[in-house]
Order: sequence, then structure tokens, then C-alpha cells
Amino acid sequence: MTGALHRSVDRLASWLEDRVPRLPQPYRAASPVPLDCYDPLPALPEPPDGPGRWSAPSPRPLSPRDRMALHVTPARDAARGTALLVPPWKIGSVELVSGWVARLVAAGWDVWIVVPPHHLWRAEEGAQSGEGFVTLDLARLQAVFGQFVLEIRTAAALAAARGPAGLVGLSLGGLGAALAATAGEPLRFVALVAPPADLVAVLDHQTAIGRRYRGLAAAAGSPMPENDVLREALASLDPARRPPPAAPTWVAGGRFDAIAHPGGAIGLAHAWGIAPALYPRGHLTLLFACRAARAGLLRFLDDAVPGRGHGG
Repeated sequence: MTGALHRSVDRLASWLEDRVPRLPQPYRAASPVPLDCYDPLPALPEPPDGPGRWSAPSPRPLSPRDRMALHVTPARDAARGTALLVPPWKIGSVELVSGWVARLVAAGWDVWIVVPPHHLWRAEEGAQSGEGFVTLDLARLQAVFGQFVLEIRTAAALAAARGPAGLVGLSLGGLGAALAATAGEPLRFVALVAPPADLVAVLDHQTAIGRRYRGLAAAAGSPMPENDVLREALASLDPARRPPPAAPTWVAGGRFDAIAHPGGAIGLAHAWGIAPALYPRGHLTLLFACRAARAGLLRFLDDAVPGRGHGG
């Protein structure tokens, strides 16, 4: 498949998203202060005790009934540890990341899917999974990311109490995982696949997502600012401005990514002093149709946590 075809898959997905009716959404600036989610964690809840869904009170709920949530899949045999899989934006089913889960559990990892706020069974009744996560009200966007990071950190602390634990973040989950990985939890590895680490590039005038959100803001009579202003407004969501994780870190990107854009992964890897792993894929084909990336992840995990070789 050529680069043009990989990009066309991303552009088709964006075109379909553009067909979804949305109300105008004003842009509201906020103070670009660091996210308030890096202090010591409060008392931890009881960890999962079996496969399937698990939930507990969120360390920072943004609505009265909102709870943090995991979906647990045990390792095929004796577990080497726990891989916390943080999924992409607007994931509609845990089955969509089953390719990653299957490879990890076959390699001896318990997999805990960290359900982001507003996703899957945490979405508001009648709402599309993930629709409420991204907003042009930057104070609320910071609050959602703060909640997300705290929940990832809480899950990581629960997992680390059982044995080796680390993060595998995919797309928007990669951005949340990147921010959480800088907080100091005792992680053994951090793996980020196609993280939208440069949100300004994602929201540029020339991108499908950028045109969508800039159109919503203009229709509401409160247009988004130019990129230089937006970059400082979104500084708290830039993991490259945070100290690198202490754990071994692997950052993968797609050379033809037309959604998160390869520059985000490349820039983050360079900021943290590591070489990015680049694959000839687009955003969606890297996430859902790249055996080489999954094999690369397992090789990285074998180096980070020596033990049984990977399978599957």
C-alpha cells in the first residue's frame, strides 16, 4: 500500500466524522498553567480481582456519577506483569484494540484497558463514545485531561503493586499516557503509538480535524487563534515540555499519518532523547493494521522487562 493510500484511509475516516451533525462550539481561552494532576495520589481503591469490567470512584470526577473504569484481560499463562492499554479517541468497543490485547496476553501480560472519560460505557446516555472529551473550552479540556491523567496514574499504581507494570498508549491514549508517565509512578516501560503530541499540528487550518473545529468555533462567533497563540494556550498538554519518563520509553509513528501527524511522535521522541520508531503507515493503519508495530512493541517489552519471549 502506498503512502497516498494510507493517507486516504485517514482522510476517509475524517470525512465520515465531518458528516456527524454538531452544534457550533465557541473557542474559550484559559490560563496555560500546568495540569493539576501531578501531586501524590490519594488512597488507592481495591484493584481488579478478575477479568472483565472494573470500576471505582474517580480520583477527580467531573460529574456526580462518573467513575474510572478498566477492562481486564488476563495473560494466557503466568503473567510477567501488567500492561495498561490506553485506547484511541472515540473507540466504540474494546474489540477494536483486540489485536494489541491478543499479542500482549500471548506474551504473558495481563492487559488492563484504561477507559478514558466520556468513552465506552462512560459516555453520556445517547452520546457517541468520546464525543464529550475534546472541547474548545480550554479550561474544560484541561480538566478532562487532568482527570484522565490521574486515572491512568491510579491504575498504574494499582498495577505496580502487583508486579511489573507499564503503559501502552494508542493515539489520544498515547498523549494521556505520555503525560501520566512523567508523574513518577514506578513504571517499568512506556510505549506510545501515534501520540498526537503536537496538538497545534492536529488543529492546523490545513487538517481535516482543524478545519472541523475551526469551523465550529467560527460558527459560534468565537474563532480559534492562529497557531503561535494556540501553541502557548495548549502548552499544558504538550508532553515534550515535561521531564522524560524514568522508565524505558518507545515512541512509534506512522510516516503517512494524516490525523496525529508524524511530527508529533518525532518531536516528542527527540525531546525525550530517544529515537522514534517510524513505520510506513497512516494513523489508522498503524493503529489497527500494522503487525510490524506490534512486533516492535513486544521486542521493546522483552528488553524492558526480560522474561519469557513474546508469542502470538
